[in-house]
Amino acid sequence: MQHMTSKLFTSAESHSMDQVLEPRRSGSRHQGAAPLGKILVIAAVDVMVWRLLLLWVRELKTRGFEVHIACSPSTYFDRLRTAGFQMHAVPLRRSFNFFAHLRAVFELIRLIRSIGVTIVNTHSPIGAAVGRLAAFVSGVETIIYTVHGFYFHDRMPWPRRFAFIAIEWLLGRFTDGFMFVSEEDSQTARRLGIAGRNTKICTIYNGVDLDCYRPRVAEDPAMKELRPRHQMGERIVIGTVGRIVKEKGYREFLGMAVHLTREGVDATYVVVGDSLPSDRDHFGPAFRKLVAAAGLSERFVFTGITDRVADYLALMDIFVLASYREGFPRSILEAMAAGLPVVTTDIRGCREAVRNGRSGYIVQPADVDGLASAVMRLVKDSTGRLEMGRQGRALAVEKYDYRQVQKRFGAFIEGMR
Repeated sequence: MQHMTSKLFTSAESHSMDQVLEPRRSGSRHQGAAPLGKILVIAAVDVMVWRLLLLWVRELKTRGFEVHIACSPSTYFDRLRTAGFQMHAVPLRRSFNFFAHLRAVFELIRLIRSIGVTIVNTHSPIGAAVGRLAAFVSGVETIIYTVHGFYFHDRMPWPRRFAFIAIEWLLGRFTDGFMFVSEEDSQTARRLGIAGRNTKICTIYNGVDLDCYRPRVAEDPAMKELRPRHQMGERIVIGTVGRIVKEKGYREFLGMAVHLTREGVDATYVVVGDSLPSDRDHFGPAFRKLVAAAGLSERFVFTGITDRVADYLALMDIFVLASYREGFPRSILEAMAAGLPVVTTDIRGCREAVRNGRSGYIVQPADVDGLASAVMRLVKDSTGRLEMGRQGRALAVEKYDYRQVQKRFGAFIEGMR
C-alpha cells in the first residue's frame, strides 16, 4: 500500500494543484506512448459512468492508461464498450445489507487478479466501499477514492450518522488517495480523520461542458421541437434533473408545484430522469401516482433517462434541486451553464455551488413552504431570473469548465503511480 511509503504528499501539500497540474505530467503521455498501467474504475451503475465520468475516463486513456470499468449494467453498458472501454459487469447494488454485497466483493477480487490492475479508482458510496475492500484484499498497489458525496449528512439521526462515519474511517485506512468534488467534503474528511494524515488529497470539483450547456437563444431548435411536443404553450417551465429517489427531494418538488398551482401560477414542471433498477426506494412509480393524486399529471413532463438533458434545460426558466444529500451536483452546474437561476437546499455541495441571492436561492431541506416561496419570487421577477442566470453562467465559466476538471482528475491519478 502506497500510503505506507514516502511517495505520497502530506495533507498540507495536497492543497497545491500546481504540483498536480505541472506540464511534465499533464502533457507527457498521449496515444502511442508507453502504457502507464492498468486501471480499474468501479462505479455502482453504468449510468453514472456515462453521465458523470465519461470525460474523466477518456482522459485516462489519453494519458496512456489501459482503462477497465466495472459496474452494474443497464442502458449504457454497450455504449461504453463501443466507446473503447473494457467493460466488466459486476452486480453492485444500492443496499445497506452487507450480505447483498458479498458476491460483488468476490467477483471484483477475481476480476482484479485476472486483469492484473495496479490502480483501482472507485466512485459512489457503494462502489467505493465494495471496490476498496476488494482492492485491499487483492493487494492492489494504489487505491483512489473519488468522493462524489459522503452518504452521511447533517440531518441524519446521530447513531446512523456515526455508523456511516465509522465505515468511512475504516475504509480510509487502506485508501491511498482521495479526490473530492466538493471542498466541504474534503474539509470534513480531514476533520473526522477519514483521510489519514499522510494520504494524498485534492479537490477537483465537478465540471460542465460549457459549449453543450449554454443559455438558450431566441431561435433555439429544442424550444421549437419540445414545447409543442409537450403542449407547454407559453407557460413558465420549472424543472429538475436527477434520479427519482426520495433523497433528491421529489416529494418537496411536488409540494412546491401544488402550492404554486393554488397560487395561480401557470407552469409546466419538467422531471428529467427516472428511478434506476439499482436504486433502493424505486420511488419513480410512486411519485407519478402522487402527481396524479394531486391532479397535476397534465402539468408534469417526465422525460425518463435521456441524453437530451441540455435540450430540456433549454426549455426551463427556473431550475430546482431539493435534495437532502449531495456531493457536488453536476445538475446544478449544468443549469448554471445554461443560464438558469437555481433554487436548492442548504446542504454540502449545493450551498458551495450556488451564491445565495446572486445566482439563485438556498432554502432548508424538506421545507416545502420555503421552496415554494423562493420559486415564486423568481416566477414574479423575470428580470431577476435573467440576471441570476447570467451570474450563474459567469461562475460556471470561471470555475467549472470540464477541461480543467479532466486535467486535475487525470494528473492526480498519474501522479499516484
